[in-house]
Amino acid sequence: MNGMMLKKGLMLLFVIGFIQVVNAQDFYRLKADFVIKIKDYEGQLNLTKGQIFYDKNYKELIYDIDFPQKEKWVIKDTLIYRFDEDKKLVGKSGIPAINEFTIFHLALNANLKDFGLGNSIYRIVKVEKQGDLVLSYWSIPDHNIETLDHIILAKKNNRLESVVVMGDGQKILNQQFFRDYKTDKGFEFPHQVVQILYNDNQQKSYQVTEFKNIVVNDMQNDTKYHYKTSAL
Repeated sequence: MNGMMLKKGLMLLFVIGFIQVVNAQDFYRLKADFVIKIKDYEGQLNLTKGQIFYDKNYKELIYDIDFPQKEKWVIKDTLIYRFDEDKKLVGKSGIPAINEFTIFHLALNANLKDFGLGNSIYRIVKVEKQGDLVLSYWSIPDHNIETLDHIILAKKNNRLESVVVMGDGQKILNQQFFRDYKTDKGFEFPHQVVQILYNDNQQKSYQVTEFKNIVVNDMQNDTKYHYKTSAL
């Protein structure tokens, strides 16, 4: 897998929106094994395996990648740092500040149920029930964001089941499905996230991310959650 495809695969885990999350929970740190399977717009398949580490106080999202090659990705502030197996910096690029908007940060702050939209500038404009799902429609009042029209959340038994991001002309831009929820000591997290991304021609790119061996508030591996990048 080339660096661009790997970066795109990891970036697909990030949420969309201008969300401001409130910190007020007992859960602050998460680690997990992950597998990311991607089928891009051209039908090419890619697989990435490793571990993810995130501490909401450090706000550094760290991927220790084992396959297809050993690498470490450190996502901090508005930068992604990429290190090889020998800890040598091999890549650095700019991104929006998005760590607080990931499913990891949202889950640790108990804000995943509404995708963090309840603490954002988005407002509910409609709620309806379809079968056993409750659908809520969210938009930004008096704002016109290019390409983005509204967001639809689907909840079942008060759990977030899916997110659909709608663009101009009622085109679907992005769909996410949250599956296989498990609860450990009060912390609830989906063990599978399926994302479908649409391009301008409505062609689809698929990503399935699976998590296992999730540990919350890990006290044994503090150095795994913070990486010194100030001199880089």
